[in-house]
Amino acid sequence: MAGTPDSTVILHWDEYEAVWAELSWRDWVRFRGFDESGFRLLVGAEAGEHYFLVCVLGDRGELCNVIPHRYVMSTDGRLVHGFDGLGAAERAESSKLEELPLPSIEDTERYKELGARGFSVNLPPQYTVQSLLKVMPGLAGAQESAACWNFLSAIGVCRSGTQAH
Repeated sequence: MAGTPDSTVILHWDEYEAVWAELSWRDWVRFRGFDESGFRLLVGAEAGEHYFLVCVLGDRGELCNVIPHRYVMSTDGRLVHGFDGLGAAERAESSKLEELPLPSIEDTERYKELGARGFSVNLPPQYTVQSLLKVMPGLAGAQESAACWNFLSAIGVCRSGTQAH
């Protein structure tokens, strides 16, 4: 699995406690089904929708990127469904476009369009943002050009002197 525990922090929205809590790398890898067991399990998680944020940090601990994830989990803590905002045909199209060695401008634009839909359906609810800002790692050190601002502006957080999209 791409990323490392040293440069990645996983946050999980705990609906019951109304807080973002850090999830261990090992638990994240197991939940995503990338460990040796192959089970997609998160012990102690209740059934329903769950939001996760993969926070990628730079060499100095600054926030570089945030990748939102939204999943439905079963009563036994297993991952049942992930959201990408796409239908089956669009998902196949996106995969095909991703594999093109030299995509055309139109192919690139379409791929970005499909990716933007997948991004937006995975954003956490607005009521979680205040709690998130208290625990988001490396936010104060985020560079002006960092990819994390795509996520942050989508949830209404602006760099100093700018307005939310």
